[in-house]
Amino acid sequence: MDRTQTRWLVLALGLTAVIAAGAWADWAFGWVTPAFDFVAHQFYEIPMLGRIRRPSQLVLVRWHLGIWAAMAAGGLMLAPWLGRHARIALTIFWIGYAIRATAWICGGNVPLVPGDSSHYIEVATSVYRGQGPVKHYVESFFNDYPRIRLNQGVLDDWATPLDAYVRAATFRLTGVAPGASIDATIAAAKGCSFLINLLALPALYGFARRRFGPVVGLTSMAVLAVLPVHAIYAGFVLRESLVALTSILAVWTIVEVWNSNGRWASVAWTLLAGLCGGLSILARNTGLALVAASGLNALVRLRRRPLLLVLWGVLVALTILPWAVATTREYGRPFYAYTSLFEYNFSWTVHHFDRGNTRPEQFYTWANAPEIVRTKIKSLIIIAVYSTMIVGLPLAAGYLYRLRKGDRDAPGRDLDVLTATIFVVFVAATIKSVADVTQVAQLGRYYLPVYVVMIPTAVAGVIQWLEKLRIDRRAFGWLAASYVALVWADPTWAYDASWFSHPYQLHWPALREAGEWIKEHPERVPPDARVMTWFPWEIRVTSDRTTVLMPRNYSAARIDEVVRQYNVTHILWGSFDAQEHVDPETWGPYLEQVRTALGLTTAKELHRSPREMFYPVRLYRLR
Repeated sequence: MDRTQTRWLVLALGLTAVIAAGAWADWAFGWVTPAFDFVAHQFYEIPMLGRIRRPSQLVLVRWHLGIWAAMAAGGLMLAPWLGRHARIALTIFWIGYAIRATAWICGGNVPLVPGDSSHYIEVATSVYRGQGPVKHYVESFFNDYPRIRLNQGVLDDWATPLDAYVRAATFRLTGVAPGASIDATIAAAKGCSFLINLLALPALYGFARRRFGPVVGLTSMAVLAVLPVHAIYAGFVLRESLVALTSILAVWTIVEVWNSNGRWASVAWTLLAGLCGGLSILARNTGLALVAASGLNALVRLRRRPLLLVLWGVLVALTILPWAVATTREYGRPFYAYTSLFEYNFSWTVHHFDRGNTRPEQFYTWANAPEIVRTKIKSLIIIAVYSTMIVGLPLAAGYLYRLRKGDRDAPGRDLDVLTATIFVVFVAATIKSVADVTQVAQLGRYYLPVYVVMIPTAVAGVIQWLEKLRIDRRAFGWLAASYVALVWADPTWAYDASWFSHPYQLHWPALREAGEWIKEHPERVPPDARVMTWFPWEIRVTSDRTTVLMPRNYSAARIDEVVRQYNVTHILWGSFDAQEHVDPETWGPYLEQVRTALGLTTAKELHRSPREMFYPVRLYRLR
C-alpha cells in the first residue's frame, strides 16, 4: 500500500473516530438539540412553524447526520481503490444527499403542500388495503360522485396511479400500516420520495455518460445534485421525484433503441423503452407529451427498422392499457382527470366551490377571445422567463448554444434534437391546455421532466462554449460556485419551494387532533359518516372517514346544497384560509352568520380544538 492509499485510510479511520465520539456525546449530553436550535433559529422567520416542525426535525437530523457521516467514512475507505472519476462521482452524490436531507429536515415530518401531500398518502393507503387507486373524498365540484354517497372509494381522477403503487410498496417493505401511526405513515411516504429522488442522480449520470462521455456525465450529475427544482422534492410527499426518474429512463431507453446495432440488443432496449415510456405516462399525464415527442423522433431514427418502432408503441400501449380502461369505465374517457377541465376556466379554483365550465363551447366564445389570447401570450412569456430562472441562465444559454453550434455528427446530437422536441411539445400542450396563468407560474413542477432530460445537452453546450472561450481551468471552481449561488438565490422560482415558508402547516396540529379524536370516538362519528371540511384530504388521512370539501365561496346556500347532495352527516367548522383584501373587523362576524345560517349550534357541537392551537376547529353533528 502506497503513501496515498495510507493517507486515505487514515482519514477514514479518523473520521470514524470523530463520528463515534459525536454519537456518544449526543447520547450522553444531547448536544445535537441545542446545536440544531441555534442553526434553525437563524432561518425561521415564523417561529410558530418552527415549533410545529421541531420534534420531527430533531429525529430527522440525527438519522441523516448518521447516514451522511457513515457515507463519508465509507467513501474515504473505498477511495484508495477508486479512480479520480469515481471519487468525484461519490462526492457529488454525497453533496446531493446532504442537500436533499436538508430539504426533508426543513419541512419536517408533516405535510408540506395542502391537499396534494395528503392525497398521495390517501390513494397509496387505498392501494395498500387492496382497494385500488381510489380516494374517499370529494375534492372537486366539476363532477358528481355517487360512490361517495355509498361510502365507497372513487377512482382517482386527479393523479395517475404509479406513485400510489410505489408508495404502497414502500409501506409494505417498511412494515408501516398507513393510518395506524400518522408519524410513521408520513415518514415512510417522505422516505419513498427521498430515495427515488436520489436514484435520479446515478440514472442521469449513466444516461449522459452513454450519450456524451464521462465528463458530461459527471457534470450533469453535479448539476442535478444542486438544482433546486429537483432537490426540494426529496422532502415532499409528491410524485415529482418519480416523474423525473421515469422520464430519464424513458428518454434514455428510446435513444438506446435507435443507437443499438445488434439485433438482440435492439430488441432488449425496445422492450425496456416500451415499459419505461408507459411508466412515465403512469407517473404523470405529462408523460404523454414526452412519449409523443419520442415517437416523432423515432419515426425518423427508426424508419429503416419499423418493427422496433411498432414493438415500442405496442409495449407503451400495453403498459398504460389497464389505467386507460379503468378511467374509461369510470369517467367515459381514457386517462380522464378533472384537471383537464381547467382548460375551460380562467380560474382553476372554480372547481373548489362550483361546477364551472366543463365543455369547450362554454369557454371558447368571441366574448372570451381577447382574454384567451392575452393568457396564451402571457403563458409563453412566463415559460421563457421562469425556465431560465429555474435552471439558471448559464445552463439555458449553454443549451441554446449547443442547439445552434453543435456539430451534426457530434456524440449526443440525436438527444439534442429529441429534448428540443420534447420542450416544444410541452409548450404546445401548455398553451393549448392552460387558461389560468397562475398554473403556468407553477411550471417548475410540471416541466421538471423536461428540465432533467435537457441537462446533458445544456452541460455539453456550456463545456463547448468554455472551451471556445479558452477560459483557464482554474476558474472553473469559481464558475461552478457562482452557478450554485445563482440558482439558490431565489429557489421559489420553482414554485413548490415556497411551501417551506408558507404558513399552511399552522393548520396541521388542529386538523390532526380533530381527526384523531374522530377516529377514537366511533360512537360519535361512525365509520360510515361523511364529514364536510375545509381540508378533506388531511381529515381523511387522520380520521379514516369519508370527507367532502366545503365549498370555498363561504356561501351558506352553496354549503347547504352540497350537504344535501352528499348526505353529509358532520361538519368540521374552522381552519379557514385568511382572506386578502378583506376587513378582519367584518370577516369574523360574517363567518358567524354563515355558521348560524347552517344551524351549527352549541347543541350540535361534538368537539372543539384546545384553545392553544392555531386555526382551531369545531365538529358538529348534522344527523
